[in-house]
Amino acid sequence: MQLGNKISKLERLLCKYSRWIHAARISLAFLTTFVAIRYFKLDGASYALITMLIVMGPQPYWGNVSSRAVQRTFGTVIGALSGLAGLYMELYSFPAMLAWSAVTMFIAGYLTLGKHPYMALLIGATLAVVSCAPPNDMESAITRSLYVLAGSVLAMLFTSIYPQRAYTDMRIKFSESLGKLSELYEAYFSPLVLERPNLDDKLKDELDTVVKLRNYVSAASNESNLKPEVFNSMQTLHRNLFTTMSLMIDAYWASHEGHKLIESEPALRDLNRLIPQALESLQDKLCNGVSDNQISGELRQKANDLKELVLKCIDGKVNETQFYAFVWLSLQMLRQLTDLNDQLHAALYQKGHRHLLLKNPLQAHK
Repeated sequence: MQLGNKISKLERLLCKYSRWIHAARISLAFLTTFVAIRYFKLDGASYALITMLIVMGPQPYWGNVSSRAVQRTFGTVIGALSGLAGLYMELYSFPAMLAWSAVTMFIAGYLTLGKHPYMALLIGATLAVVSCAPPNDMESAITRSLYVLAGSVLAMLFTSIYPQRAYTDMRIKFSESLGKLSELYEAYFSPLVLERPNLDDKLKDELDTVVKLRNYVSAASNESNLKPEVFNSMQTLHRNLFTTMSLMIDAYWASHEGHKLIESEPALRDLNRLIPQALESLQDKLCNGVSDNQISGELRQKANDLKELVLKCIDGKVNETQFYAFVWLSLQMLRQLTDLNDQLHAALYQKGHRHLLLKNPLQAHK
């Protein structure tokens, strides 16, 4: 997939109503499968229906469903083979069958706390389904196994019909959050505002939104073939931007003298233009397919200007602690914006950065 493509209006609409679409997809999948089971009079096919709903239910995104389906397939195959082996042992020794089942369940339980918990869980679940088949009825056990596999295939089939993609939704939510950050920045640091705005609740709500974006990382990595570390690094910078701005707000409004001193410095006043501009540039990179990277140089130049300002103020013996705190925090915010811009540009628009990609796409399912 083209990682930096412009997000269409339809994709934005799908993101906005993702829960409704997910519910409609599950309902359609259930009705279609249920009618097929009744029409063809398939005994025991409820296992396929249950499997399909379990795979599709918790997450609407293709990256999650494909990963869960792969794990469920492997878990089902291993569990089915273990169950068939147990039924075969039962023909000769019921205690041997119990011992075999106990060992298999022990291994599955141990692996549930490892790297593939869902696959391990399905090993145990499929073993239980197959082992509960009537004694000496291997055909019934095999049929149950096939129905479970069919459920995984159906889940992938229904999800693949114009799939919801976590990678796209994450870009949209990320962009919206940066837009809110820009609005809050302008509201708090506008020279026209004489008293500190009472927007702390909105700032807290946006921090909660930033944390929730991490829920998209696994599925987005599966879909884009970018390493999870790439998304985690950008999310960390995103969260740090909000934290830094919160501290800047406190420093800016801490005292009347410090506030006037900050307002009197042209280099600091120019931040009211540059930072919202940088945030808008990040939004364009995320959603509008704009690969221009000019803002990176401007951010670095402004950081150098602020460093020179600090040296000048030290020579001038400026004693306002809040002033130095605001300048230092501004430097941190410029650095974070620069790093976030560079990481986004490398991930979305520079194909030569192979180190950002998973070496093997199958790693995405681990």
